[in-house]
Amino acid sequence: MNEQQKYRIIMQGMRSGNVAETCKEFGISRTLYYRWYHAYIRQGMAGLSEKPRLPVMPNQVDRRTERMILQYVVRSPEDGPRRIYYELQEEGIRTGESGIYNVLRRHGLSRRGEREKFAEEIKSRKGSRGRRSDSGQSADNRQLHSMRPKGERHPQLDYRMEDAEHAYPGYICLQTIQYLGKFPEVGRVYQYIILDSYSRLALVKLYNQRSSINLIDFMRFRIMPLLRTFHLKIDHLVTNKSQEFSTAWERGTHKYTDYLHKHDIHFIAYSADHSEVFQPLHEFTGVLMNRFYQPLWHEGSPSSFDSLEQCLDQYMKHYNYVRPLEEGGNRGKIPSDIVLDSRGIQEPLPLWLYTRR
Repeated sequence: MNEQQKYRIIMQGMRSGNVAETCKEFGISRTLYYRWYHAYIRQGMAGLSEKPRLPVMPNQVDRRTERMILQYVVRSPEDGPRRIYYELQEEGIRTGESGIYNVLRRHGLSRRGEREKFAEEIKSRKGSRGRRSDSGQSADNRQLHSMRPKGERHPQLDYRMEDAEHAYPGYICLQTIQYLGKFPEVGRVYQYIILDSYSRLALVKLYNQRSSINLIDFMRFRIMPLLRTFHLKIDHLVTNKSQEFSTAWERGTHKYTDYLHKHDIHFIAYSADHSEVFQPLHEFTGVLMNRFYQPLWHEGSPSSFDSLEQCLDQYMKHYNYVRPLEEGGNRGKIPSDIVLDSRGIQEPLPLWLYTRR
């Protein structure tokens, strides 16, 4: 089954509240249903996509796809075949990881060093056509590499916050975008999330598409005001490797990364398979799915995108300001209380914060 069929089965099980009957209707086991269900909770629709099983031969990659693979290499030469595969899938280009590898091998680009040299040469040619000199282009490229997030090459952070010096709000914040699906009367729903790993204070906003512009909007109008209210600073912002966060560079920069640099937020990108890094985020999305979305779908779909977002806002107020945590070292405490207690805030807080609490 493809991701859309799996998604419909999961939604029917959630709406009906009877997983056994849903599995019987579609001829699948409960084990398989819950495997899809948990993958959907952790990664949204991306968790339901089928991984390529058969190798794709070089002659199965058409010229247009091959050209787009090479263009991607110029933008992000540090990415290998697997990363390129996932990024092109997001852009609607269907080709296998093996096919991408064979394209790179035919062009002598199977190694990272070869791809970086190729990207430098292409950029130098463009620069020599009148926009920049070769020397200036080379300097700009070195600056670009110094600005780009290095993902796993960054020094390891204390993700479990085992060191007492790291156990405070703002040490690590996790951010992601999940595609939840297309719902009747609502349309496509993308869930933008940022979560503080220590306090589990979280913000969620819904959009109808995924883009760097929406990330900046989310950061500027939702996240930054909350940080100022709580006198909180993000020391390390950790995201998955997605083009909205760290690819699609334009003239040696990236819109969202540039925004983070301006606000002195240290940015690190990891591939999505680092489960130990994103574990707090997975736990939060599980709470959100089980406590908010599943009861909501069971009652009936919202009448519009706005009504869905209003319902989500109400739940997040409850989550952040009323509901005690049920897991972790801060179990039994309320996320907003954890932040306030750790910062030692004495001055009066805005009235809206008191009313929510």
